[in-house]
Amino acid sequence: LGALDQASALDWMNGPIRDIYYLGVQDNRMVIAYRGMGSVYIKNHRHLREYHDSNWMGKNRKYGNYECHYAEFPLISFPQNIQVVGNTLPHSGWRGYVRKPAVETWASVSIASNGFPTSQSLWSNKSWY
Repeated sequence: LGALDQASALDWMNGPIRDIYYLGVQDNRMVIAYRGMGSVYIKNHRHLREYHDSNWMGKNRKYGNYECHYAEFPLISFPQNIQVVGNTLPHSGWRGYVRKPAVETWASVSIASNGFPTSQSLWSNKSWY
């Protein structure tokens, strides 16, 4: 039973990228939360590179939710409409082998002039569930 509890507690770390949410701006960075193994990028802003100056434990402490990954990106000009796209890393997990999906999960976000979302819609690839 203990192994099952531990496996389900770590479920957010495995599988394809999913549940992508733009959280807003903090410390002059755009913050995006997501679940799964891999990364996210901002379509039409591929030149933006995710900051890698802190580890996942530091980001969990900073943002307070221990059931997702956080990506921090440089600011862009606001208001703006963006599309955040998952980039799944193929891997083996407790549910078996996870391959890169033919179509990744993505979120469409409208961002106000203050950097916070006014609306979000998510297209999620549910083939892993």
